[in-house]
Amino acid sequence: MSIRQSSPWGTALLTAVAVGTLFSSSAQAVDGGAVADSSYAFSAKIDVGGVRACSGSLLNNQWMVTAASCFTEDPALFATLPAGAPALKTTATIGRTNLIGTTGEVRQITQLIPRTDRDLVLAKLDSPVYGVSFLHPATTAPTGGESLKGTGYGRTKDIWVPDQLHIGSFTAGAVEATALGIDGTPICKGDTGAPVFREKDGRPELAAVASRSWQGGCLGSDETRTGAVASRVDDIRAWLTENTASTLNNWNMQMLARTSTGLYHAMRNSNGDWTGFGDVQKVAGSIEDLAYAADAAIKGKNYVFAVGGDGHLYEANRRPTGGWEAFRDITDEVGSKPGLTSVAVTSTGSGLALIGLASGRVYHATQGADEKWSKWGDVSAKLGVLGNATQVTTAQTSGGDTQIGVVADKKAYHAIRRSDGTWSAWGHISNLPTGLDAINGMAFAGTGSDLQIILTSPTGDKKHAIRADATGSWSSFGNLGSRLGAEPTISVDAASVTRELQAAVVTADGKIKHILRHDNGKWDAVDQVAGYPGTPAGVALTGSAD
Repeated sequence: MSIRQSSPWGTALLTAVAVGTLFSSSAQAVDGGAVADSSYAFSAKIDVGGVRACSGSLLNNQWMVTAASCFTEDPALFATLPAGAPALKTTATIGRTNLIGTTGEVRQITQLIPRTDRDLVLAKLDSPVYGVSFLHPATTAPTGGESLKGTGYGRTKDIWVPDQLHIGSFTAGAVEATALGIDGTPICKGDTGAPVFREKDGRPELAAVASRSWQGGCLGSDETRTGAVASRVDDIRAWLTENTASTLNNWNMQMLARTSTGLYHAMRNSNGDWTGFGDVQKVAGSIEDLAYAADAAIKGKNYVFAVGGDGHLYEANRRPTGGWEAFRDITDEVGSKPGLTSVAVTSTGSGLALIGLASGRVYHATQGADEKWSKWGDVSAKLGVLGNATQVTTAQTSGGDTQIGVVADKKAYHAIRRSDGTWSAWGHISNLPTGLDAINGMAFAGTGSDLQIILTSPTGDKKHAIRADATGSWSSFGNLGSRLGAEPTISVDAASVTRELQAAVVTADGKIKHILRHDNGKWDAVDQVAGYPGTPAGVALTGSAD
């Protein structure tokens, strides 16, 4: 990696490197290296009016974080930076690890929101960026001696204006109220604002933003000291969320993760930040040998359903205020079904539609606005038995239709319970050109009148398509594996959140991956979810408003 020239440690700020008109060939940093094209795509090169260059990182689709000193004539006066548009036209190149390439996106920075207590500023982009990974702010403070990394576009030991993103390794030193001391790979001119991050649970999280440095080992410097100072972000997460509120609405995506140690709940807000995972059974009561879980939300209340080892069905809910009502056994209310192994649930607007799979047969029940349940109805008796059924999924589309999917004999089937209570026949999705020889997972989400579907195969293939409710026609099946990876999956679920498709898979090697498709058809980069205890076995999603 590389950042800027400074005077004595802890007092002088880095000064940004002048922007060159020609890019040199890439070179290795002092003891780091050039970053591969697909790695650390959240990194950004910032050009301030053609006279200064800095580094930064993408927090969500439309906001970045960097150093305030990048935007002041005198870096020492970063605290005087006014909010609003930058004084000079400023562009950010994001997700382009090699600057002579064409990957990533280029955006103009139109608004600055600075901190006054540290060298840090939020920068808004003129339009959203899609398909580039975000760097989530850390939830815990750095500790002395901790190993950290950083990425930047600044000067190296032998290149004045590199065209390649570089990565360096650091050791955390003194942790102050707003700042963090780091030492290791030299931080040189052009790296001001660069992310300093830890690798946690298989993904990076932002710990600090580079501010000032001794610059030992940088081209043009005779200094030998390599220490630097960075501005902390872990203590200002609420400020970061509040001030990126133009992309934040009151809808959250709620996730249940069933793992080897229990059932856990987390939320993702529309800015892409996750809460920590809370232990559902600790607050809502324990389910012995919990075998399956699903959830759906109505007006902010998140209903959670669990199948116990005794084959009974349990219901709990999380209130919009955050408190939980305990699990209760609803087996008598809906009727006992020996061999119940899994359930799927969707909101109908005023109530819930519940699909159950028991001894190879599919069942349906509803909960009304009065929160009273109907008895299980035998869908298989109406539509026919599907042999060796292993999974069910469901979603609501506008107009009141409940869409039902079943995986049976490694094939996918679809039926509709119309708003008037009548049923369509089973449709054989596997007869469509899905490109899959066998199916082991399926997830539905209703986005308006359209039904979005994700299929997974035992070999790791993943496909996505949309069924237009008005015509019943299916789009072609796109290759979602190019985004979510080729690992075999053991669980998949999807949900609609403000007409956006959010989906998650549990991979056979013990990861939970999340992805989002916007209403305009653009996909975000895959996000590896972190922070759940144990090894994941299943995942369930729903969207709810606070």
